Amino acid sequence: MNIDEKHSDSEYLISLGKKVKEIRLSKKISQTEIAYRCGFDKSNYNTIESGKRNPTITSLLKIAKALDVKVVELLDF
Repeated sequence: MNIDEKHSDSEYLISLGKKVKEIRLSKKISQTEIAYRCGFDKSNYNTIESGKRNPTITSLLKIAKALDVKVVELLDF
């Protein structure tokens, strides 16, 4: 079974959002603060955490930097 048969795109986005939120909360950073650090609107950032938006690699790099983690940690789900 290949990876595409196992998970849908939306499942990956939801998992990514959950992981980003988990890391953010573990660092006690609000959505408002992380959005500011990334240069995003809070509502746009929220769509990433809720799995409703497919972030670009550039967005993932900004989030990782703002959370002081490596991008691979965001994708570890």
